[in-house]
Amino acid sequence: MSREVINRNSMDNDRKLKLRAKSVVINSFIILAALGDAYLMWALWPKTCPTDHQKLNNSCVLITSHSNLTISPKPTISPPTSIPLYRTFADVPNIPQGRFRYGGSTSFAPLRSPAITAQIFQAHPRFELSYAAPLLATGIGSGTGIKMLLEGQLSFSQSSRPVKTEEFQEAKTKNFRLEQIPVAIDGIAFYVNPNLSIPGLTVSQIKDIYTGKITNWSQVGGQNLEISPLSRDPKSGGTPEYIQETILGNEAFAETLKPYVQDTTTAIRTVAKTPGGISYATASEVCNQSIKPLSIAREPNQDFVSPCIGKKVNKIDFAKDTYPLVRRLFVVIKRDGSLDEQAGVAYVNLMLSDQGQQLLNQAGLVPIRDL
Repeated sequence: MSREVINRNSMDNDRKLKLRAKSVVINSFIILAALGDAYLMWALWPKTCPTDHQKLNNSCVLITSHSNLTISPKPTISPPTSIPLYRTFADVPNIPQGRFRYGGSTSFAPLRSPAITAQIFQAHPRFELSYAAPLLATGIGSGTGIKMLLEGQLSFSQSSRPVKTEEFQEAKTKNFRLEQIPVAIDGIAFYVNPNLSIPGLTVSQIKDIYTGKITNWSQVGGQNLEISPLSRDPKSGGTPEYIQETILGNEAFAETLKPYVQDTTTAIRTVAKTPGGISYATASEVCNQSIKPLSIAREPNQDFVSPCIGKKVNKIDFAKDTYPLVRRLFVVIKRDGSLDEQAGVAYVNLMLSDQGQQLLNQAGLVPIRDL
């Protein structure tokens, strides 16, 4: 065989070996790539984690139990967003015609003034509101007003406390339901005789005074003088009931408070002439009187905050909730499809209108709406 033929065969064999080697490399790369894809699919494929684990970034992670964790509820929107809001009294529609009786909480007394009722009457002359006082024996207040509403004596009532479960239940037994709608913010002011010298009281000191543990003003930084606390009956009034529940922690008032005073006017007059007297009421009924409003602190190491600025209600601290004794005022509606229900809804719409909120602001209460 010639040298030329041998060289040609050798070159052909070398070419075949290179092609075979290249094929092996390509096939190996394909196999490795396929294995890589398979692994990636395995890694990303969802796995079922144990019951005490949770899948996080494709891995099962142990979840620690937080049994003591509490989540604060979302704040209630006030007033409810379902209630239409109007600019003036005259803009409020669906005002019923007739005379409608209302009453209840003494904290609403500023809203029952002739000046405000006259503006309602001017806008809606056939919508006549008549304040109905309870029998003298029953006392005046939120509880009495709701009771009168349940018994058909009022078209709607005013309350400085939320409606109780048993009151909702009683309404159901009479084939209607009660609805409470907040219309204003209020602060409770404690007051003393104008000649008493004391910087203020903490909430716990007020509790001790009204449960009978503190009986002399010298025990709280005042002069050597016996304390004479006064209160309305918590069974009939929303404000004394609020004090009993919120400050006293549902403890009973001291026996020295009995007999209870009939109303706020009586309490103010009594404290004004009693050197060691102390009582409380909605701030709008206190700040412009001749008695002395007391500054209050939540805790002993906190600053005292006054419910009044001069003769005006301290609305700034009420709105910021830096004053310790702040609450909401409600209109309670009887939902039974009657004219009374229509009257209650109309009154709510009037109070939540721009004009109504401005008037209650002028009356010493804090608007619940941002105007």
